[in-house]
Amino acid sequence: GGSSAMRILHIISGGEVGGSKKHLISLSNELKNKEIKNIVVTLMDGELYKEAKACGIDVRLIKQKNRMDLSVVDEIQRICQNENIDIINCHGGRANFLGALLKNKNKYNAKYVSTIHSDYKEDYKGNRYKTIVYSNINKNALKSFDYYITVSNTFKNMLIQRGFDSSKIMVVYNGIDFDKQRETFNINDVVSKYNLPYRKHYVSMVARLHPVKGHKVFLDSINIVLRQFSDVQFLIVGEGDILSDLKAYADNLGISNNVSFLGFQKPDEFYSISDFTVLTSYTESFPLSILESAYYKKPVISTNVGGISDLIEDGFNGYLVEPKDKETLSKRMLELLNDNNKAVIFGDRIYNKAKKLYSLENFANSYIRIYNYILTGEKK
Repeated sequence: GGSSAMRILHIISGGEVGGSKKHLISLSNELKNKEIKNIVVTLMDGELYKEAKACGIDVRLIKQKNRMDLSVVDEIQRICQNENIDIINCHGGRANFLGALLKNKNKYNAKYVSTIHSDYKEDYKGNRYKTIVYSNINKNALKSFDYYITVSNTFKNMLIQRGFDSSKIMVVYNGIDFDKQRETFNINDVVSKYNLPYRKHYVSMVARLHPVKGHKVFLDSINIVLRQFSDVQFLIVGEGDILSDLKAYADNLGISNNVSFLGFQKPDEFYSISDFTVLTSYTESFPLSILESAYYKKPVISTNVGGISDLIEDGFNGYLVEPKDKETLSKRMLELLNDNNKAVIFGDRIYNKAKKLYSLENFANSYIRIYNYILTGEKK
């Protein structure tokens, strides 16, 4: 049948704050606007649940008391039966585990798809026990799905290397709404609102505070930059367990006056006042933060991981550096700090490319094509 006949159920833990939350809310919104039946099941009463509700998305909260509470599987099964669901799309480890149970216990017959937002081996980095237990549970759960959607070609190749069938893996690029009105923020307002020192230049990094994001490499590079260029404030936006660790690291380097840790904030104001943004991740899929930066016409200096080089062309609309390479990173930061004109030109270029390739419309249509293919076996 046509796409209007599709009936999709998403399962997600609901504790997410980063890219996967935005990914699912954007997708659900677009599907709703196209009048495609789309239900989101979330297992906790977090930001995702509140945002989805506020957007008018059909979201159902099924509280899972803990990881071992499997009564939720029966509740999900009831929703699937009542709503006549065709495709169950899981997002993240906990959802994959429940989806696999639903499928393997023959509780509900549908097509099962998992969207892979991150490398399951890296999700518990820093906790060896959790890494072994949960990444293996997730891998075994994943093996039972019919199809996989990844958010970059790199992730597709990673799954193939780990023994997943390439014909079952589709790629969808994240999208954001490039048509919405860009807010302009007065630099003085932002500076006083967040109590920042007043500088001629600001540089932002928006990422959760997790070892995989490489913040220490960023701090080491800042240390090198400040020896040659002092009128700049570095803004670290995001929350996570290693905050006090990073603050102490910055203190030890003697760079604390030029680094502001802002916690979890809506990042728009910081993109707006920055010359450019930085990403130092060791592993990534295709992070939304680089699209948000592009939306504000700010070039990105990023590690060359995941699908990032699909958008960022080194020396054209930003710079690519190897993970851990603090020397090159500091050199590139100095190039853009010393040549504001270059930053502006790069910013226009990254905006134009991102707007063309990563619109929400393209993003939603890719999903719809994949869903159609899964249901009919025909490539559109």
